[in-house]
Amino acid sequence: MLGESVPAGDSPSPVNGIVGLIVIGTTIWVFIDTKKIGVQKGQIKGILNMGRTGWTLATFFLWIIAFPCYLAKRGEYKRINGK
Repeated sequence: MLGESVPAGDSPSPVNGIVGLIVIGTTIWVFIDTKKIGVQKGQIKGILNMGRTGWTLATFFLWIIAFPCYLAKRGEYKRINGK
């Protein structure tokens, strides 16, 4: 009817699509960057001790946590691998 509002969950928001593209794009970048830098499991200590596959999967499934962690550790990986 005229004037009825549509429930929020019925139509996809363009913001969801943009966020999805950002997640996919940064995940692809992490995949490529880890290869370029030479990231391997065992190079650092602690919970963030992951290889290329681990960082890629973590970035895709837990982006809000894993992507900032990767950015924080990226310099350490570069220093270890002389890149």
